[in-house]
Amino acid sequence: MSRLPERPISTPKTLTRPRPSKNRVRATRINMLQIRSLTLLLFTLLSSSSIPTATAIPQLPAGVNLKEDNGQVTINRDPTDNQTDNHLPIRATIFSGVPGPTHCRGHVVLLLDLPPPSPSPDGNSLLTTTPQCYNIPSAGNPSSSSTAGCGNFLANKSDGCEARMFAEPNCAGYLNTVVFTQEDRAVGGQWRSLEVRCGVPAPDPESLGKPPLAGFMGQARIKENKPGRRWVG
Repeated sequence: MSRLPERPISTPKTLTRPRPSKNRVRATRINMLQIRSLTLLLFTLLSSSSIPTATAIPQLPAGVNLKEDNGQVTINRDPTDNQTDNHLPIRATIFSGVPGPTHCRGHVVLLLDLPPPSPSPDGNSLLTTTPQCYNIPSAGNPSSSSTAGCGNFLANKSDGCEARMFAEPNCAGYLNTVVFTQEDRAVGGQWRSLEVRCGVPAPDPESLGKPPLAGFMGQARIKENKPGRRWVG
């Protein structure tokens, strides 16, 4: 058999990419700089439009300072500030938690805003309001009652408001009485209902008499230990 003649294998030619001209490179750089400038300008315009306009910072009243402690911020008013009683509402705020160092913990389960008592016909005193009973509602079911552990009772001293606290719903199982004060003070307990009334006259100090231990404390004497004899064996 005769062999076929071998064909020479041709090697492919490598294609060389033409180099861009200097003018084209310069134009590309100019276009990139223009794109960056436009992007920066657009970002600046969008940022400046989203910034809210500056407003005046509210100033605190005279004699009021801010106190920050343990992540809580409270406003302490100057005790020398003789403020009139007309600025305080009659408000009872009941919380689900227990008293903390300065405020009640937990969430609010009951908030009562009560109207001020009406003045008497002679204008010298206030009319005592009818006691109103409130059950402390449950968070999941407002129709059922729950137990609260802390409350704030804020009102003017002249309003004469008080709250009788109960261990059972519908104001059953009396525990104690809390007087509304002008200080935002945390009061602890275990309550399921409360009864609020206002216009209660302040008790006469003379009608209360002396404290039970006043006479005993006045007659108390300190017994001196006399040295005794010492026997030596």
